[in-house]
Amino acid sequence: MSGAHEQAHGPTGPATVMADVGGDVGAAVVYVPEALGGRELEIRLIGRGWDGTHTAVRERHVGTRTSWAGFFGALPAGRYEVRVRDDASRAIAFEVLGARVTETSWYQCTSPTAT
Repeated sequence: MSGAHEQAHGPTGPATVMADVGGDVGAAVVYVPEALGGRELEIRLIGRGWDGTHTAVRERHVGTRTSWAGFFGALPAGRYEVRVRDDASRAIAFEVLGARVTETSWYQCTSPTAT
């Protein structure tokens, strides 16, 4: 199952991102403060090292709602951590379920696990 999520894409206007979910694969939207716009979010399965898997924080439009978020379109089900790329000072942890889009917020920030 796939789904569209509209985002602003630099000066060229809106673009669409796709969630490729099904079976044991899910997706994640991580809502962040506008101040993180243009930064990159890095993600890892808890217990694994940071391997550079990342996405840009962009302005997102869903219906009439505008927010800032990073979008990870296809992730194996499991427990994840997200941080601002190359910044180990803060991270959030959440679970991705297969065949679903998980939504989480930077405001749920916790201390990261061991790097």
